[in-house]
Amino acid sequence: MRPALSLLLFAALPLFAQKFEEKVTVSYVEVPVTVLGRDGAPIRGLTKENFEVRDNGDRREIESFDAIDFAAAAGTSARVISPLHPASRRNFLLLFDLSYSNPQTIIRAQDAARNFVARSIGRRDAVAVGTVDIDHGFRFLTAFTTDRTLLTAAIAQPRTFRSRDPLQIASSSTMQVEPEGMVPTQQGTDIALENLRDVARLSSRMDDSYKRGRLKKQVELLTDIAQNLQRLAGRKHLVLLSEGFDPRLVQGRGNQAEEDQAIERGEVWKVDSDQRFGSADSQTQIQIMAEQFKRSDVVLHAVDIQGVRVANDVKTGARFNSNEGLFLLANSTGGTVFRNSNDITAEFDRLARQHDVVYVLGFRAPVGRAGQFHDLKVKVVNVPGARVQHRGGYYDEGTVSLLERSLTTAEVIVNDIPEDDIGLHAMAAAFPDGKVPVVMEIAGPDLVKHAKNNRATTDLFVYAFDEQGIVRDSIFQRVTLDVSQISKQLEGAGVRFYGTLNLPAGKYAVKSLVRVSESDRMGFQRVELEVPADGEVSVVRPLFFADAGNWVMVKATRDDPKAPYPFVLGDDAFIPAARATLRKGEPRLFAVFVYNADPQELTWEITPVAKLVSEARGGDVTKYVFALEQVPADARELAVTVRKKGSADARTMTVPIEVR
Repeated sequence: MRPALSLLLFAALPLFAQKFEEKVTVSYVEVPVTVLGRDGAPIRGLTKENFEVRDNGDRREIESFDAIDFAAAAGTSARVISPLHPASRRNFLLLFDLSYSNPQTIIRAQDAARNFVARSIGRRDAVAVGTVDIDHGFRFLTAFTTDRTLLTAAIAQPRTFRSRDPLQIASSSTMQVEPEGMVPTQQGTDIALENLRDVARLSSRMDDSYKRGRLKKQVELLTDIAQNLQRLAGRKHLVLLSEGFDPRLVQGRGNQAEEDQAIERGEVWKVDSDQRFGSADSQTQIQIMAEQFKRSDVVLHAVDIQGVRVANDVKTGARFNSNEGLFLLANSTGGTVFRNSNDITAEFDRLARQHDVVYVLGFRAPVGRAGQFHDLKVKVVNVPGARVQHRGGYYDEGTVSLLERSLTTAEVIVNDIPEDDIGLHAMAAAFPDGKVPVVMEIAGPDLVKHAKNNRATTDLFVYAFDEQGIVRDSIFQRVTLDVSQISKQLEGAGVRFYGTLNLPAGKYAVKSLVRVSESDRMGFQRVELEVPADGEVSVVRPLFFADAGNWVMVKATRDDPKAPYPFVLGDDAFIPAARATLRKGEPRLFAVFVYNADPQELTWEITPVAKLVSEARGGDVTKYVFALEQVPADARELAVTVRKKGSADARTMTVPIEVR
C-alpha cells in the first residue's frame, strides 16, 4: 500500500460513495531522480554508488536501483502497453478553470488542451482532465489514463462530461458601481463629490474583499488537488487553463497620490492597506499552496487563455489587465506560464529531454506517525557539476480520501502496480471472431479475511488496452458476498468469474483487478494476447481443465445470454483454469484449438513434452487434447508451437504453469 492523508473533498469519482479511513503504514519508498549536467542534459551511466539518500536527515541504504532511459527506449520496439516503472511515468492534469474564464476563453482552453494532448505529451504519459470552480469545488472528469479517446471526449465537454467507466480510465462577475448625480452649487458639488468618493471607496473595498475571498477559495482548491495527488507515483504536472485573477488582490497597486495626501491630512480611513500594499493573507495562502505542491511532488504550469491583453493605462483609467496572477501561482511551485498554446510544445519538449534518463532509488524507512511528512534529500557523489531533481518528500500512510482511493485504484491498472492482498489469477483467450473470454479466480480465504461484518463487497474490473494505450473494451461488476452463507465455498476455493470482451484484431494487455470495498484490499494481474484477424490461421492459448472445486460462480451480467459458449469439446462444456497447477506424478490435461488450418499440414512442438490424447475437427476449427505426464519440477511455462509443414511461419502460445 502507498502513503495517504485524510483530506477534505469537494468532489470524488462516482464509483466510491463511502468514506474509507483504514490506517496503513509505509515501509518502502521509491524516489525517481533526474541528474543534469552543466549543459542541462541528463547524465547517463550512473550506478547506485553515485547516490546518497537522507530521510529527515538520516541516511538510508539504497536497496533497489533502476535506470530508465526513455530516449533509448524510443528507438526500440517498446510498446505503449509494455510495463513501465510507475515512479518514472509523467502524469499531467489538464485543469479547466471555470471560475476565471468565460465561454469564449473556454473555447481557447479546449483548443490548448487538444494541442497539448496531440503535440506535447509522450505516448506513455498519463493524462487526466478536471475542472476547478470556486462555487462548486473541483471535479476529475477522468483519472490519469493513456486513453486519448477518453481525454478528447472530456476536453470537448469540460462542464458536462461524465464518464461511464467507474474508474474513469477508459473513454462571477461583480457589478462595477458608477456614482452619478447632479448638485446645484460649486460648494454643494464639492461636498457631494466627496461623499460619493467615500461611497465608491467603501464599495471598492467591499468588492475587493469579496474577490479576495473567492481567490482564497481558488487557492485552497488547488492546494486540495495537490494533496489528493500526493500518493500517485511519478512526476506530476498540473496544467491550469485559466485567464487568471487580478494580481492587485495579492500584490497591491502601489502608492497613489490621493492616498498620500489623505495620509498627510491624517485621514487614514481613506487608505486601504490591502489595496495599497497587497494582502498578507492572500500571500500566505499562496505560500501554503506552494508548500503543499512541493510536498506532493506536483508542479503547476498555467496557460493564459485570455488571448491578447491590453496594456495598463492608469491615467486614462484603462482596466487593469495582466496575467501576473498566473505567474504568482506557477512561479511559487517552479512552474511556467504559457501566454498561448503554441508555447507549450517547445517548453514541455525541453522538460521531456531533461527527464530522458530517470534513476529510481528504493529504500526502507521506519514507520512514523500517520500522515507525517518526511523531508528527502538526494545527493550525487563523484559527479562534478551535477544538478539533482527529485521529489521533496513523502507521507507516512494515514487515512485515505475518496478521491485518493479512486485515483490510486486506477493507477494500479494503468501502471501495472503489483497488488496481492487478494489472491487473483486471470486468463484471457483470443478467438478469431474477436470474442475474448476472461476467467478470474479469486482466492476465497482472502475474501473472508478482508471482509467486515460477514460482508465482502467485491468489485471486479477488466480492461483491454491496445498498443496505443486506448481501452478498447472493459468489464465492471460489483458482487456483494454474504460470507456467513457461503463460507465453505470461499474457504475451500473462492469466486470464479467469467466475462467476454469484444476486441478487433490486434495486440492487447488485458488487466484484471479485484477490490474488496470494506477493506480496500486488492489483487491485480496482467496478461498479454493477440486477437487474430478473421480467417487467418490462429491458435488459442492452451486451456487447462479446471480442478473440481466448490466455487462460487459469477457470470458477467453484460454478456449476451444467447451467445455460444466457446469452451466446448464434443458435447461437453468445460471451464478453463485461470492458473495451471500441476501435481508431481499426476497427469494434467489441456486443450488447444487451432483455426483455419488443415490438421494434415501441421507440425507440433510442445515444451515440456505432452502426449496427444484426442483430436476432433468441425468446421474451421480442430480441437486437440494433450496430457502432461512427466513435468520437471523447475518448469515454469508451457509453450505450444504450431507450424505449417515446409513453412517457417509459426504460431507460438505460452502459459505459466506451477509444479507442486
